[in-house]
Amino acid sequence: MDEEVARQIAALRQQVREHPCHGCAEREDHSRWAERHAKLERDTQTLAQRIERRTNTVARTFDRVCEVLDVLGYLEEDAVTERGRGLMRIYSELDLVAAEALRTGLLDDLGPAQLGAVLSSLVYESRRPEEAPPSVPGGAIAVTIEAITRLWADLEQVERKHRLDFLRRPDAGFAWTAYRWAEGQDLDEIITRNDQTAGDFVRQMKQLIDFAGQIADAAAGTPIRDTARELVRLLRRGIVAADQ
Repeated sequence: MDEEVARQIAALRQQVREHPCHGCAEREDHSRWAERHAKLERDTQTLAQRIERRTNTVARTFDRVCEVLDVLGYLEEDAVTERGRGLMRIYSELDLVAAEALRTGLLDDLGPAQLGAVLSSLVYESRRPEEAPPSVPGGAIAVTIEAITRLWADLEQVERKHRLDFLRRPDAGFAWTAYRWAEGQDLDEIITRNDQTAGDFVRQMKQLIDFAGQIADAAAGTPIRDTARELVRLLRRGIVAADQ
């Protein structure tokens, strides 16, 4: 061993022996507690950094959402606009699509059963991807669902410009069921046609009723409000009413 290195080691050992803690009877216990303290301090710093990163991510996402709402006229300089107050009454994964459909008049000329079929596309989500688009009632229902799908595509583009991805594609897989039930058809016939359980039917129908109520609230002062309320009345019957 190099003599200089040996002298340094000897000096360090002497410093250790002369340290006040060297003769402490509880030195080993104190050493273990010091190691534990150092570990906890490192863990605390790691968690703090993780929380800070997540907080910053949430804040950035919130800012982007506000930018989208500002572009669409639901916010103006951080203040909620009249249009935004209508959106506040809708609680759905596709709430923005529903609000824009109301604003642009896509739902204005629909009857209650037709409205139910259309609104179902904004709350229903298939459990597994369909190989082909589901069939929907023709006429105004098919036209409106197609228009809402185009509206969704436009809004998705707005979101992407602001690096967001919240809106899923509308799903018309429950449209026929909602329409037939609102038209007064029997449950057995509806379930047989759609290969659906009574439990699934009731669960989906309750979601649709709740959503139709939100649309009625958001459409205050317009004819859609009365149509949506009538839809709720038509849907809330039989097994659905009994489960409320």
